[in-house]
Amino acid sequence: MVVICALITCFEGKGGEYLENFKGLAPKVRKDPGAITYVIHRKTDDPDQFFVFEQYEDEDAVKYHSSTEHFKAYRQKIAALVKERQIGFYHEVV
Repeated sequence: MVVICALITCFEGKGGEYLENFKGLAPKVRKDPGAITYVIHRKTDDPDQFFVFEQYEDEDAVKYHSSTEHFKAYRQKIAALVKERQIGFYHEVV
């Protein structure tokens, strides 16, 4: 299993718009082959910061996710909203 942790910081006041775009993407990603979990969390004291938790069966599922038209379209839509993105890839060990 592959886990992805994405920390997203939007430009000030853009968190709501970012979240609306994510809400449109999430149901599509959850139907992708090999996708297990795809959820977003909003920071309690900063509405412009998010934590995205993703789980995939394997590396091929991650590659597929990154190649989909719905993910590419989402990335284009949110490009002007996101100030910073930190992404970590993890493998389940226990």
